[in-house]
Amino acid sequence: MGHTQRIHFIIIFLLVSFNLRMSFSAADPLLVFLMRDLGLSISGSGLFGLLPIIALGVAAPLGANLTEFIRPRMLIIYSLLLALAGVVWRSYGGIPGLYGGTIIIGLGLGITGSVILGIVKQEFPTDAAQIMGAYTACVSLGTAVGSGASDPIALALGGWQRGLLFWGLPLLVATLLWAELIMFTPEQKKEERTIYAPMRPLFRQKKAWFVSMFYLCRVAGAWLLIVWMATLMRRRGLPLVEAGLVLSLSTACQIPASLLSSHIAKWLGGKGKLMSVAIVLSCISCWGLLLGPLHLWPLFSILLGLSLGSIFALGMELIIMSSADEGTTVALSGMAQGLGFIGGGLLAWSASPAMQSARPDIWMAILYTTIALSGLFFGLHSIRPGICRV
Repeated sequence: MGHTQRIHFIIIFLLVSFNLRMSFSAADPLLVFLMRDLGLSISGSGLFGLLPIIALGVAAPLGANLTEFIRPRMLIIYSLLLALAGVVWRSYGGIPGLYGGTIIIGLGLGITGSVILGIVKQEFPTDAAQIMGAYTACVSLGTAVGSGASDPIALALGGWQRGLLFWGLPLLVATLLWAELIMFTPEQKKEERTIYAPMRPLFRQKKAWFVSMFYLCRVAGAWLLIVWMATLMRRRGLPLVEAGLVLSLSTACQIPASLLSSHIAKWLGGKGKLMSVAIVLSCISCWGLLLGPLHLWPLFSILLGLSLGSIFALGMELIIMSSADEGTTVALSGMAQGLGFIGGGLLAWSASPAMQSARPDIWMAILYTTIALSGLFFGLHSIRPGICRV
């Protein structure tokens, strides 16, 4: 791949990455309108919040299986079109569309996010750290843009239906640009084959399990905070707007941390040291937000975002760097993301009883710390020498 084509690929790859969570995060701020207009119950809204992460978990191993029959680059086009159809159905399909469209979006974006790592492994075998840092930054930026701009866009367009439909536009642009990339760039025509990416051989490899369990702990810890942090901060006495800003500020700070994670790792002396510092810092930040001085919430939110950004980038990098080839990358991505999203999401959601206790803040801090330190154990084993093969 020449220099110009390399830059072309990276730009479009990052635009696709930018869309991988944005459609989901754009729906959360409109939940109050969905409950009002569609009669969505509290339990129904809880299920709606859990669906995306479960759909992503189902999609990841599905993507690994599909690459045996569909060329990975073409599979991404089909998956993005599937997600686009889900956006339309979610916007105008009533309650069935709300749930069904969300599942379809998750399947489309989950397959894309799983398979695209194999393409990165093929095109950038020696630059995975920098590419995955940029990938994580774009995913975080898309999440922040979706949640932050959703309300204003819905108001400007005259309602939540058009507001949700709007997020199909950047998805369509990404799909068309990816199609242009693989159909009209000569260097991309060399990829004319399917790949064999079975996950079963990985089940017998310790390193694959360490990488997957690190990913599970990463997802569980992050989702625990996403689901409950705003509620807990409001219970502490933080006003509604500021309580919502806690996660928004944290998400924004993940972007620079993701971009700089490979450089910080070199400065600290290795990925293991960055992982240790980031995970311990995330625990301190969590305790600070839930139990520390309330007026210091911006500081703890920033520190939490910086630590999570590094952890996220390391999780994606480990999948690529632990794989021998493109097929193994897709298989390990399917295993790690499948186990991570489903197991991590359910583990985070199982914390619901703690919210009924007398001190939910202490229980959540303890639970997050337990998950995070477990992730550190698995992560340190993941970075030891060794390669996974299928």
